[in-house]
Amino acid sequence: MSEPSITNTELLTKMQVIRRYFPGCGYNTVNPVFYENDFPKLIIPGKKRPLYPAPEVEKWIHNHTVYGF
Repeated sequence: MSEPSITNTELLTKMQVIRRYFPGCGYNTVNPVFYENDFPKLIIPGKKRPLYPAPEVEKWIHNHTVYGF
């Protein structure tokens, strides 16, 4: 399986990430996640806010999910 190319990677805003991956959670609850050092983000020069690549966000969530505590 090949790596996804940047041309077909879906880029999400912060609010889109919250609605898609954290439904039912409020902005203030989820916002600290975006400040984790290893949370994937793409900073585009000239833009005020970063965008978040959907496949990388899914992988990050999978790698940081803790079961059985």
